[in-house]
Amino acid sequence: MDSRITIGDKLDLKKIEKRISADPDRVIPVYVSQVLDEADNGDALVAMPVSEGKVIPLTVGDEYDVTFYTKSGLLNCKMVVSGRYKKDYLFLLSLKQLTELKKIQRREYFRLNCRSPLKYRVLDEVERSEIEKGREYTKELAEEDFKNGVMLDLSGGGIRFVSGFHEEKDSLIQVRFEFVLDTDPVVVYAYAHILRSERSENNPAIYDQRIKFFRMDRNIREMIIRYIFDTQRKMRVKESGMK
Repeated sequence: MDSRITIGDKLDLKKIEKRISADPDRVIPVYVSQVLDEADNGDALVAMPVSEGKVIPLTVGDEYDVTFYTKSGLLNCKMVVSGRYKKDYLFLLSLKQLTELKKIQRREYFRLNCRSPLKYRVLDEVERSEIEKGREYTKELAEEDFKNGVMLDLSGGGIRFVSGFHEEKDSLIQVRFEFVLDTDPVVVYAYAHILRSERSENNPAIYDQRIKFFRMDRNIREMIIRYIFDTQRKMRVKESGMK
Protein backbone atom coordinates (compact mmCIF):
# COMPACT_ATOMS: atom_id res chain seq x y z
CA MET A 1 0.00 0.00 0.00
CA ASP A 2 1.32 3.43 -0.90
CA SER A 3 2.85 5.31 2.05
CA ARG A 4 0.58 8.31 1.36
CA ILE A 5 -2.45 6.17 2.23
CA THR A 6 -2.98 5.64 5.96
CA ILE A 7 -5.38 3.65 8.10
CA GLY A 8 -8.58 5.59 8.59
CA ASP A 9 -8.51 7.32 5.19
CA LYS A 10 -11.84 7.35 3.38
CA LEU A 11 -12.21 6.20 -0.22
CA ASP A 12 -14.76 6.11 -3.01
CA LEU A 13 -15.15 3.16 -5.38
CA LYS A 14 -16.74 3.39 -8.82
CA LYS A 15 -16.98 0.17 -10.84
CA ILE A 16 -15.26 0.07 -14.22
CA GLU A 17 -17.70 -1.40 -16.74
CA LYS A 18 -15.95 -3.61 -19.31
CA ARG A 19 -18.93 -5.24 -20.97
CA ILE A 20 -19.60 -4.11 -24.52
CA SER A 21 -23.32 -4.42 -23.84
CA ALA A 22 -23.15 -2.14 -20.79
CA ASP A 23 -25.70 0.67 -20.93
CA PRO A 24 -23.72 3.93 -21.40
CA ASP A 25 -26.57 5.92 -19.84
CA ARG A 26 -26.77 3.84 -16.67
CA VAL A 27 -25.77 5.72 -13.53
CA ILE A 28 -22.92 3.80 -11.90
CA PRO A 29 -23.11 3.99 -8.08
CA VAL A 30 -20.20 5.33 -6.07
CA TYR A 31 -19.53 3.31 -2.93
CA VAL A 32 -17.97 4.72 0.22
CA SER A 33 -15.41 2.82 2.29
CA GLN A 34 -12.51 3.27 4.72
CA VAL A 35 -8.96 1.92 4.90
CA LEU A 36 -8.71 -0.47 7.88
CA ASP A 37 -5.32 -2.17 7.45
CA GLU A 38 -2.65 -3.35 5.03
CA ALA A 39 -2.37 -6.99 3.99
CA ASP A 40 0.94 -8.87 4.12
CA ASN A 41 1.19 -8.66 0.32
CA GLY A 42 0.69 -4.89 0.32
CA ASP A 43 -2.98 -4.88 -0.69
CA ALA A 44 -5.25 -2.38 1.02
CA LEU A 45 -7.79 -3.88 3.42
CA VAL A 46 -10.93 -1.75 3.44
CA ALA A 47 -14.42 -1.93 4.88
CA MET A 48 -17.06 -3.56 2.72
CA PRO A 49 -19.24 -0.68 1.47
CA VAL A 50 -22.73 -0.15 2.81
CA SER A 51 -25.72 1.25 0.93
CA GLU A 52 -29.09 2.01 2.51
CA GLY A 53 -28.01 0.11 5.61
CA LYS A 54 -27.05 -3.04 3.69
CA VAL A 55 -23.55 -4.46 3.15
CA ILE A 56 -22.61 -4.55 -0.56
CA PRO A 57 -20.43 -7.65 -1.21
CA LEU A 58 -18.32 -6.49 -4.17
CA THR A 59 -17.28 -9.30 -6.49
CA VAL A 60 -13.69 -10.58 -6.48
CA GLY A 61 -12.06 -9.76 -9.82
CA ASP A 62 -14.11 -6.64 -10.50
CA GLU A 63 -12.11 -3.47 -11.16
CA TYR A 64 -12.87 -0.07 -9.65
CA ASP A 65 -11.84 3.51 -10.12
CA VAL A 66 -10.77 4.41 -6.56
CA THR A 67 -10.26 7.83 -5.00
CA PHE A 68 -8.56 8.11 -1.61
CA TYR A 69 -9.06 11.13 0.66
CA THR A 70 -5.64 11.52 2.27
CA LYS A 71 -3.60 14.17 4.06
CA SER A 72 -1.62 14.46 0.82
CA GLY A 73 -4.77 15.34 -1.09
CA LEU A 74 -7.02 13.26 -3.30
CA LEU A 75 -5.26 10.27 -4.85
CA ASN A 76 -6.73 8.16 -7.63
CA CYS A 77 -5.93 4.83 -9.30
CA LYS A 78 -7.53 1.68 -10.66
CA MET A 79 -7.79 -1.30 -8.30
CA VAL A 80 -9.15 -4.82 -8.42
CA VAL A 81 -11.03 -6.63 -5.66
CA SER A 82 -8.53 -9.34 -4.73
CA GLY A 83 -10.40 -10.90 -1.82
CA ARG A 84 -13.33 -10.79 0.62
CA TYR A 85 -13.07 -11.60 4.31
CA LYS A 86 -14.98 -11.56 7.56
CA LYS A 87 -13.10 -10.74 10.74
CA ASP A 88 -15.20 -10.86 13.88
CA TYR A 89 -18.11 -8.56 13.05
CA LEU A 90 -16.28 -6.76 10.20
CA PHE A 91 -16.70 -7.48 6.48
CA LEU A 92 -13.50 -6.64 4.60
CA LEU A 93 -12.30 -6.25 1.03
CA SER A 94 -8.72 -6.46 -0.16
CA LEU A 95 -7.86 -4.17 -3.07
CA LYS A 96 -4.84 -4.62 -5.33
CA GLN A 97 -3.48 -1.54 -7.10
CA LEU A 98 -3.43 -1.80 -10.90
CA THR A 99 -2.26 1.64 -12.00
CA GLU A 100 -0.02 4.37 -10.65
CA LEU A 101 -1.52 6.41 -7.83
CA LYS A 102 -1.96 9.96 -9.09
CA LYS A 103 -2.99 13.18 -7.40
CA ILE A 104 -6.25 14.51 -8.80
CA GLN A 105 -5.70 17.76 -10.68
CA ARG A 106 -7.99 20.65 -11.73
CA ARG A 107 -9.93 20.26 -8.49
CA GLU A 108 -10.74 23.97 -8.40
CA TYR A 109 -13.53 23.25 -10.91
CA PHE A 110 -15.50 21.14 -8.44
CA ARG A 111 -18.26 23.23 -6.90
CA LEU A 112 -20.04 22.77 -3.63
CA ASN A 113 -23.62 23.98 -3.36
CA CYS A 114 -24.09 25.70 -0.04
CA ARG A 115 -25.90 28.48 1.72
CA SER A 116 -23.75 30.34 4.22
CA PRO A 117 -23.05 33.96 5.17
CA LEU A 118 -20.33 35.93 3.43
CA LYS A 119 -19.04 39.47 3.75
CA TYR A 120 -17.21 41.52 1.13
CA ARG A 121 -15.94 44.99 0.36
CA VAL A 122 -15.01 46.74 -2.88
CA LEU A 123 -11.42 48.02 -2.99
CA ASP A 124 -10.80 51.67 -3.86
CA GLU A 125 -8.48 52.57 -6.75
CA VAL A 126 -5.38 53.11 -4.59
CA GLU A 127 -5.70 49.81 -2.77
CA ARG A 128 -6.60 47.95 -5.96
CA SER A 129 -3.53 49.32 -7.76
CA GLU A 130 -1.19 48.18 -4.98
CA ILE A 131 -2.76 44.73 -4.64
CA GLU A 132 -2.72 44.06 -8.40
CA LYS A 133 0.97 45.00 -8.48
CA GLY A 134 1.59 42.38 -5.84
CA ARG A 135 2.57 44.85 -3.16
CA GLU A 136 1.76 44.59 0.52
CA TYR A 137 -1.05 46.95 1.47
CA THR A 138 -2.45 47.23 4.96
CA LYS A 139 -5.62 49.13 5.65
CA GLU A 140 -7.43 49.47 8.93
CA LEU A 141 -10.90 48.02 8.45
CA ALA A 142 -14.14 48.34 10.35
CA GLU A 143 -17.14 46.03 10.29
CA GLU A 144 -19.18 48.64 8.42
CA ASP A 145 -16.69 48.52 5.52
CA PHE A 146 -18.10 45.12 4.61
CA LYS A 147 -21.37 44.34 2.84
CA ASN A 148 -23.42 41.23 3.62
CA GLY A 149 -24.01 38.43 1.17
CA VAL A 150 -25.02 34.77 1.05
CA MET A 151 -22.71 32.23 -0.59
CA LEU A 152 -24.53 29.82 -2.92
CA ASP A 153 -21.62 27.78 -4.22
CA LEU A 154 -17.90 27.50 -3.60
CA SER A 155 -14.97 26.15 -5.59
CA GLY A 156 -11.20 26.43 -5.45
CA GLY A 157 -11.47 29.02 -8.21
CA GLY A 158 -14.25 31.29 -6.99
CA ILE A 159 -17.67 31.84 -5.46
CA ARG A 160 -21.23 32.53 -6.48
CA PHE A 161 -23.14 34.62 -3.97
CA VAL A 162 -26.07 37.01 -3.75
CA SER A 163 -26.28 40.42 -2.10
CA GLY A 164 -28.46 43.50 -2.15
CA PHE A 165 -25.94 45.51 -4.17
CA HIS A 166 -25.01 45.74 -7.83
CA GLU A 167 -21.25 45.70 -8.35
CA GLU A 168 -19.28 46.77 -11.41
CA LYS A 169 -17.83 43.99 -13.53
CA ASP A 170 -14.05 43.56 -13.05
CA SER A 171 -14.13 45.31 -9.67
CA LEU A 172 -11.58 43.92 -7.21
CA ILE A 173 -13.15 42.91 -3.91
CA GLN A 174 -12.09 41.27 -0.68
CA VAL A 175 -14.33 38.48 0.61
CA ARG A 176 -14.54 36.98 4.08
CA PHE A 177 -16.16 33.64 4.80
CA GLU A 178 -15.82 30.72 7.20
CA PHE A 179 -16.00 26.92 7.19
CA VAL A 180 -15.04 24.05 9.47
CA LEU A 181 -12.24 21.68 8.47
CA ASP A 182 -11.37 18.70 10.69
CA THR A 183 -13.46 20.28 13.49
CA ASP A 184 -11.35 23.46 13.30
CA PRO A 185 -12.93 26.76 12.21
CA VAL A 186 -11.23 28.41 9.23
CA VAL A 187 -11.70 32.10 8.44
CA VAL A 188 -10.73 33.06 4.89
CA TYR A 189 -9.91 36.53 3.61
CA ALA A 190 -9.36 36.52 -0.15
CA TYR A 191 -9.26 38.92 -3.08
CA ALA A 192 -11.41 38.31 -6.14
CA HIS A 193 -12.58 39.94 -9.34
CA ILE A 194 -16.27 40.40 -10.12
CA LEU A 195 -17.10 38.36 -13.23
CA ARG A 196 -20.82 39.07 -13.23
CA SER A 197 -23.34 41.06 -11.21
CA GLU A 198 -26.92 40.67 -12.40
CA ARG A 199 -30.32 41.17 -10.86
CA SER A 200 -31.78 37.86 -9.72
CA GLU A 201 -34.61 36.50 -11.85
CA ASN A 202 -36.31 35.06 -8.76
CA ASN A 203 -35.95 38.13 -6.55
CA PRO A 204 -35.42 41.57 -8.14
CA ALA A 205 -34.27 42.97 -4.78
CA ILE A 206 -30.99 41.00 -4.85
CA TYR A 207 -28.09 40.59 -7.27
CA ASP A 208 -26.40 37.37 -8.36
CA GLN A 209 -22.61 37.81 -8.16
CA ARG A 210 -19.94 35.54 -9.61
CA ILE A 211 -16.33 36.10 -8.60
CA LYS A 212 -12.93 34.59 -9.40
CA PHE A 213 -10.22 34.47 -6.76
CA PHE A 214 -7.19 36.67 -7.42
CA ARG A 215 -3.69 35.62 -6.36
CA MET A 216 -5.02 33.32 -3.68
CA ASP A 217 -2.52 31.73 -1.32
CA ARG A 218 -1.94 28.12 -2.37
CA ASN A 219 -2.43 26.75 1.14
CA ILE A 220 -5.78 28.52 1.47
CA ARG A 221 -6.91 27.18 -1.90
CA GLU A 222 -5.92 23.66 -0.84
CA MET A 223 -7.94 24.01 2.37
CA ILE A 224 -10.99 25.14 0.39
CA ILE A 225 -10.65 22.24 -2.03
CA ARG A 226 -10.20 19.77 0.82
CA TYR A 227 -13.25 21.19 2.59
CA ILE A 228 -15.33 20.79 -0.60
CA PHE A 229 -14.33 17.16 -1.09
CA ASP A 230 -14.69 16.30 2.59
CA THR A 231 -18.20 17.77 2.58
CA GLN A 232 -19.15 15.91 -0.60
CA ARG A 233 -17.78 12.67 0.85
CA LYS A 234 -19.74 13.15 4.07
CA MET A 235 -22.89 13.65 2.00
CA ARG A 236 -22.24 10.36 0.21
CA VAL A 237 -21.55 8.60 3.51
CA LYS A 238 -24.83 9.92 4.90
CA GLU A 239 -26.71 8.78 1.81
CA SER A 240 -25.15 5.31 2.03
CA GLY A 241 -25.99 4.93 5.72
CA MET A 242 -22.34 4.23 6.58
CA LYS A 243 -20.95 5.80 9.76
